[in-house]
Amino acid sequence: MSNTTAINLYIANLNSLQNNILRYTYIIIFIAGNIGCFLNILIFTRQNYRQLSCSYYILASTFIDLILINFIILLRILNTFNIDPTQTSLIICKIRMYIAQAAGVLIRIFIVLACIDRWAMTSRVVKRRAFTNMKIPKILIPSVIIAYCLITMHVPFYQDIVNHRCIITSTNYTTFYNIFNAFISGLVIPMLMIIFSLLTVRNVRHLQQRVHARVQILVTTNVNEQTVQPQAINKKSYDYQLSFMILIQECVYIISNLPFVVYSFYIAITSSWSKPILQTTIETFSMNIIYALLYLNFSSTFYIYTIASHTFRKDLKQLLSYNRFRSILFGNRQNIEDVSFTQDQIRMRTRTATVNMP
Repeated sequence: MSNTTAINLYIANLNSLQNNILRYTYIIIFIAGNIGCFLNILIFTRQNYRQLSCSYYILASTFIDLILINFIILLRILNTFNIDPTQTSLIICKIRMYIAQAAGVLIRIFIVLACIDRWAMTSRVVKRRAFTNMKIPKILIPSVIIAYCLITMHVPFYQDIVNHRCIITSTNYTTFYNIFNAFISGLVIPMLMIIFSLLTVRNVRHLQQRVHARVQILVTTNVNEQTVQPQAINKKSYDYQLSFMILIQECVYIISNLPFVVYSFYIAITSSWSKPILQTTIETFSMNIIYALLYLNFSSTFYIYTIASHTFRKDLKQLLSYNRFRSILFGNRQNIEDVSFTQDQIRMRTRTATVNMP
């Protein structure tokens, strides 16, 4: 067997392995991601969470997750079955890259804003705690979406279909795009996450030092104060649980994002190099696995929260209780049907008891 034949066989096997890995990975991401996003929306729109400003950032990231999963991931699944609309439609080719870039960064930005919100919530400075006002996310979320969508308007202009492939046509722009991605997603956002996570942990430790004094105050309060205080404690419990959930999510993101950052810098440096086909194939394989890992992180938010938080698991169990879940899905009509059904059962039992009376 010649060297060329061996290389071609190796490339064919690598492409086949890549296709099989990506097909099943993206199908799992698509199904698990949609289920997780749906449950996240149901949980974070409940009253206990609607009172917390942080929930709005999580909901915003969840809705963008849905767009990413049901457009980008769906296209990648189709690609594993040799169906690629980006090869024939220039509009889809341009939109795919734009949505992938904008949505991916917006999700990260909202995680950062959630972390800043948790830092402000745990701060002893009153002016900082003003950031947790419910009006803030309602202003920030649409503003951030509009601003970043405008910032990334340059992305579609350099996408084109060449030899039935949707690619960036400018080598200079490829370098710029990869450096831009690595700088925003690999340096700025992780640094903000790390800084505000450490500040939040420090604030929480300071607050924990006052727990003993607070407990003593609770013991000596009068009856009227005792009826009000558990509600405040419950709200604080949700606040701290959300803080912990966000911290865990950020840790997972930073770890899973490292390969993407390294790869982006590598491509930015080597984009103008002349590479043999074997090296190009290995780079493509690495890129697809790295992107799969990144998209897996985007679809795993619900599962991270479920593992990290006892309160979240408790709310999930309550949500998934049969009658409650049906009432959420079908509304009051279903509740009326349940009541009618129960009343019919009572009538039947009453009649049976009457007949059996001596």
